Amino acid sequence: MGGTMPELPEVTVIVKGLDKKLKGLTFAGVEYDWPKKFYWNGFSMKDLKGAKVKKVERIGKVVKIETDRAFTILIHLKLTGQLIYQDEKTRIAGGHPIPPLNSPVPNKTTRATFEFTGGGHLYFNDLRKFGWVKIVHSDQGSVDSAIGKLGPDALEISYKDFAQRLKKKPNSRIKKLLMDQAFVSGIGNIYSDEALWRAKIHPARSVASLSEVEIKALHKGINDAMKLAISKGGSSANSFVGSGGGKGLFLSFAKAYHMTGRPCERCGALIVRKKMDGRSAHFCPACQRLEP
Repeated sequence: MGGTMPELPEVTVIVKGLDKKLKGLTFAGVEYDWPKKFYWNGFSMKDLKGAKVKKVERIGKVVKIETDRAFTILIHLKLTGQLIYQDEKTRIAGGHPIPPLNSPVPNKTTRATFEFTGGGHLYFNDLRKFGWVKIVHSDQGSVDSAIGKLGPDALEISYKDFAQRLKKKPNSRIKKLLMDQAFVSGIGNIYSDEALWRAKIHPARSVASLSEVEIKALHKGINDAMKLAISKGGSSANSFVGSGGGKGLFLSFAKAYHMTGRPCERCGALIVRKKMDGRSAHFCPACQRLEP
């Protein structure tokens, strides 16, 4: 399976594109082939038809489409989700790179198609069927309970909050903890590798072993890696298409992720890849030592 799960920067890029395009559009209906992952929660097609999009936002890795009626549509891309909006003039695509984001839609991975009155369509594709669509009441409580427990947003968490949350998990391995969405939301495999490389921290270190200087460097590393990725349009370099149709370029700026066997930009030692807690970690064995 090529590519990787869409993380905070990828979802941010697609949400920005969709917010500009969908705001003010009116739903004409929806078709879906996958009822067990499409939750109406008491709403119906009658409620959807004629509802207008107020705005599109990101919560963690979830896309939130707020309407002018009492409901909000939540879409979680999970591992292999894609969102593609298409009308006669525009195509906005983002998410997982398989099938390629420039493939015709709908296709055999299309799980739900939202239709708008002007003729545009929003396609939710999901090869592996891990993602979901939930239509929920727009109040904060309903949205929160539909998404599940999320930690503070990785781009918004203050250093003080980050350090305090770390202190509660002294025995956790740092890479695994960074990827726990209940600890902090939005970080996955790519940006945990990138942040740890920037902070010179080995991914298997325990939280208790980190110094204050390292924690500060890690907080900054998360911010810097994600902001760079958003500015480059996300990471799925082979076919992530941003809102302007450009490919996501971040992987050409990556320092650790997918750089196995290449020299570390800082010290020249070769980047290695190791399995940890069921995921791959990419790091520099010279700069990021297990024993500090």
